[in-house]
Amino acid sequence: MSRLRLRYMAVGATVAAIGGFAAVGAEGSAYAASAHPAAVAALKVASVKVAGSKHMVLVNSAGRAVYLLTGDSTSHPICTGSACLSDWPAVTTTAKKPVLGKGIKGKLTVWTHGKSHQLVLNGHPLYTFADDSSAGTANGQGLKSFGGTWELLTGSGSAFTNSSSKSSGSNSAAGSWS
Repeated sequence: MSRLRLRYMAVGATVAAIGGFAAVGAEGSAYAASAHPAAVAALKVASVKVAGSKHMVLVNSAGRAVYLLTGDSTSHPICTGSACLSDWPAVTTTAKKPVLGKGIKGKLTVWTHGKSHQLVLNGHPLYTFADDSSAGTANGQGLKSFGGTWELLTGSGSAFTNSSSKSSGSNSAAGSWS
């Protein structure tokens, strides 16, 4: 081979190597950005209006009230079908290790099923409610549908209870569990 051709090959290899490092660096940065939200709590405690009065309950990073479905667990999932997940969107994350906000007790894990990475607190998959019109509202507390009762969570990681429990007519039929 000629010296000129060897020189072009060497320059090409160097450019490819630099490009490779740039790609790894960019990929590493993207990973670090998505996996680094350690400074941003996946769950926190905030004041939410429940049945006409304010209560301190868990909310997601967007301030939306977070619920569990009684009887639902990662080993026995109940809210799996499109009807349930349309009304009760799963609380998902892209973080490898999501964090609980200050003062929240419990074990927070990620349940990977299908393409979803759903947050799980103390063994309960977490959801928001589509009919909560905005952050700071909780219209789903005590609703009975999809085979269980929807409950907000307290800072201790346990179900919030109050005397107002209501049933949601259209979703309470046994045929709409999934």
